Amino acid sequence: MVAFLLVFVFLSTATCVAGVSGLHDGLQTRLIGYFDAKAQKELNLLDLPHTNLTHLVLTNAVKVDNQGSFSFFSQTGEISGEALITQLAKLPPKLVISLRGHEDDVALDELAEVDEVRKNFVMKMASKLKDWGASGLEIEWHSDDPAGGKAITEPFDLMEQYHFALLCRDLANALRRHNMTLSVAVRPGRQELKDAAFVNKYIDWLALRAYSMRSLGDPHHSSLQDMYSALSEWDAKGVQKNKLVLSTALFGRPGAALHAANDRNEGLRRPWRELVQGRHHVAPKGDKQGDIFVDVGTGKAWWVSGLNTTRAKVRHLVANGYGGLALRDLHQDALSEEHSMRLAAAAAAKEAILTGSKRRFLAKPLSLLQKGLQRSRSSGQEERGEL
Repeated sequence: MVAFLLVFVFLSTATCVAGVSGLHDGLQTRLIGYFDAKAQKELNLLDLPHTNLTHLVLTNAVKVDNQGSFSFFSQTGEISGEALITQLAKLPPKLVISLRGHEDDVALDELAEVDEVRKNFVMKMASKLKDWGASGLEIEWHSDDPAGGKAITEPFDLMEQYHFALLCRDLANALRRHNMTLSVAVRPGRQELKDAAFVNKYIDWLALRAYSMRSLGDPHHSSLQDMYSALSEWDAKGVQKNKLVLSTALFGRPGAALHAANDRNEGLRRPWRELVQGRHHVAPKGDKQGDIFVDVGTGKAWWVSGLNTTRAKVRHLVANGYGGLALRDLHQDALSEEHSMRLAAAAAAKEAILTGSKRRFLAKPLSLLQKGLQRSRSSGQEERGEL
């Protein structure tokens, strides 16, 4: 009996440790950092903070036109898109390449609707990712088409959804042959992928944009309420919780910047590092853990998902079995350990996992007789499989 108890304690302890250190796709909490290829002047590649990240998503490094040809970021004095990919693939976090359309995202629709072009692109994309040493691909496809008369707030229509699904299906099948992932960055109400069964089958995770969710009267652009709204949209459709990754912003916005229901004044931003570490903004009562920072010159209040709010988001995600948190973008984070959102999120995730494991471990175990009675009472009530 003593030997049995020792084995039980050992296995329970091992489970707790695995819950913290064994972070992997589909089973544990992801902590994802986004790095913008166009932000190299703001964050030198050598200073890129990647500690505790499970994944690193590189944006604006590569785009594709409607014929499946790649276009790489190129700027004088900066590392090119393809060279950047190669260097980032050497870091510990799993590298995911974000893909947009060139010249705009209409190119993705035009590429996806032609079977031969789409299939050729998919094979070429999978081969490129393998050569680069990347672990996955993320599609970011915005449905607006200003040149074609489609407004920025319009959701995907049925044909666009169909083309999106074709592209994701073929990519998922190709990438999984090489143990690579497929994720999709989605925005509130855009209805990129309509069928939850399709998402559950083909998509490894959805990166839900839970900020700048246009509404009058809400001064906070990245609040807990925004998180609940973003998650509930896909929960209601039936998408598995471990496939939902919450994207939160590492920038602040002025609370009184709203001019109309559809205007969040995208240009009015301040990086988190500037708000918390600069001299031009102060936190009320000196509380730099909160969400409000006031411009000392103008008195204007800037709102941000502060340290306390970000930790609360992580605890909610972990406690409810969601897929994780994504930080957009790393060049806006504070590099100091005291104010780093990345480190605060990692600590909150570890705390939540350990707390959950401790509760399960300390729960009063059922006797074999109780287990038998429970099984007996529930027999015949189990969910039947498909016929």
